[in-house]
Amino acid sequence: MRRGQRKVLWTQQTAGLGNFLYDWMHAHHWRARDLDIVSLRTPKMRPWLPVFGAPAMELTVEPEDVRRTDRIEKGLYSEWGVAFDESNLDEFIRGFIEPTGVIAPERVPESHRLTDADVLINVRRGDYVSSAANRLNYSFDLDEYLTAALTRSREGGGAIERIHVVSDGIDWCVDHLGWLDQHADRLTFETDGLPPETHLAIVANAPRLILANSTFSYWGGYLSSWRTRRPEWIVAPWFHIRDEADGAAWQLDPRWSIVQDIPSHWAPVTDPVSE
Repeated sequence: MRRGQRKVLWTQQTAGLGNFLYDWMHAHHWRARDLDIVSLRTPKMRPWLPVFGAPAMELTVEPEDVRRTDRIEKGLYSEWGVAFDESNLDEFIRGFIEPTGVIAPERVPESHRLTDADVLINVRRGDYVSSAANRLNYSFDLDEYLTAALTRSREGGGAIERIHVVSDGIDWCVDHLGWLDQHADRLTFETDGLPPETHLAIVANAPRLILANSTFSYWGGYLSSWRTRRPEWIVAPWFHIRDEADGAAWQLDPRWSIVQDIPSHWAPVTDPVSE
């Protein structure tokens, strides 16, 4: 039986940035209240450790450094209103993320800086579409969603001068989302091959966002909401994943503008080309 004082959050091996930031927020919250708690380092976490620097190293532990007496905790800390809320986010962003400089405005290249008249669309591709199982779980008609989301964005923030698309599958976006130019004076794509940490800074500093059903996107929404204090300018899909919570995203800030439904009712799109 493990009876030590230290608690180790057993971060999932599959957790990318958007997922393990919830673990980090949970650990940061309790460390600020003098609890000895850390998050397990994983291969997917490792590239981000130098990005966040010393604070991330202090918050995490290598698998080989887990003690026999450590108390292992396996859980998810991503449900709004249960695991965290606006005050927890404020504490974590102000006390951990912002001091690292990761979301500093100067990290955003000049051509990717957006104004209150612009809208950033974050499109999730990657293993959401390369894996047949993930396509079945996460996909929906993107054109339908974006059409509805753009209407929401105009209603909440006014006319759109520029739409800027940031994605982990930007070539697909360039080929399939040209129709977005009908909804703004100018349509641009992030085709500079910028790294994920720069994508995070771009999204975090964009005042008006249309999010994907991904945790990376959600964190962009949290960070933008915190910076601008205009959470109503963030548009997100009601849907997250098909096999949990009847599809409903449990991570959403209720102050955001949520697209509750689309004409196809979030039905899966099995063809990765047309999705």
